[in-house]
Amino acid sequence: MPNGITSARLLAAGALAVLLLALGWAVANGLDEDDAASQAPPTRETVATTTRPKPAKPPAARSRFVKLTAAGAFDPEGDGHERDEEASLAVDGNRSTFWRTERYSRFFKTGVGLVLDAGRAVRVRQVVVDSGTPGVRAEIRIGSSPTGPFTRVSPAKTLTARTTFPVAGRTGRYVVVWVTGLPPESAAEVAEVRVRAT
Repeated sequence: MPNGITSARLLAAGALAVLLLALGWAVANGLDEDDAASQAPPTRETVATTTRPKPAKPPAARSRFVKLTAAGAFDPEGDGHERDEEASLAVDGNRSTFWRTERYSRFFKTGVGLVLDAGRAVRVRQVVVDSGTPGVRAEIRIGSSPTGPFTRVSPAKTLTARTTFPVAGRTGRYVVVWVTGLPPESAAEVAEVRVRAT
């Protein structure tokens, strides 16, 4: 009987040894595979997960109405003035007051203008002109000096009670409402001008 117990124990010990050897082999092979995987060059999948997302574009600056002051009038084909003392009435917030041109029996000039100062260079998006004079044609010009030169930044339009001139983000400090046409025996009146810019 002792021989039977001893052989069972030997058999159990042998089975345990085989099991431990198999377990040791499996662990060793598993570690080797992990080492190989960690030393392998990155796959596309790994690269895709490690790339950083592109930073979002900063939000576009919002346009707003800028404070304007009167710089005067611009009359390069005349005496250089065009009721300059009334220029501030076009930016006083009161639509019942206005800057006006001289009265012309026939408008013979390429234009006369009201020059307004934004206080600094701004990127102009829109100019809104209020006028009580039907039939007047005007365009918008922009420059960096109150005496010019000024660059045309909008097509000419016939003014109505409120006329909006879109401007494609042109930069300048001085904005000119440039009057290019008048009905006979009349003067242009500009009640209020507002500039939307960034």
